[in-house]
Amino acid sequence: MPRVIALLLMLGLAATLPAYEVQIRHLSQPDFLQQVFGSASPQPALLPLRGELRERVTKVLGHPYRGLRLRYWHTDTTSAWIIDEKSKDMPMTVGVAVGPKGIVDLEILVYREPRGGEVHEAFFRRQYRGMTLNDDDTLSGDVDGITGATLSVDATNRVAAMALVLHQAVMEGASSTP
Repeated sequence: MPRVIALLLMLGLAATLPAYEVQIRHLSQPDFLQQVFGSASPQPALLPLRGELRERVTKVLGHPYRGLRLRYWHTDTTSAWIIDEKSKDMPMTVGVAVGPKGIVDLEILVYREPRGGEVHEAFFRRQYRGMTLNDDDTLSGDVDGITGATLSVDATNRVAAMALVLHQAVMEGASSTP
């Protein structure tokens, strides 16, 4: 009987502890922007997500994006996007830089899942460089997956395609300043 009481007490104490949350910060937002633009990062701008653009983003993500507008940074030819997208259970924060010839850089800024974090490795992220959009808003190239990280790879693919769609919209002049 004392063992049962001790076990119940331990279970009760364990239930009151906060859940273990994995959060690995690989790169800060300012560091990502400096990596993309150098020391003179542009001011942020806002892109409203409405009409055809919202429909394209919904198609690329496979679900509606939760925000009404998205903050981004851009120069005449390059745009940078920081987007949260759900992997398995938690969102991961991805930075994508897009230029005239497609994706210039892709970084996993924050990863919050207990598994699949290999998507932040350079060997994986390099696959996205130079990718553009096909006519159906899919990525122009194939991405080799990572065993045990299928959902994280899928989320990264969705964010990459979304950034390319958004870059097209900005280059067509659909932006506003905050």
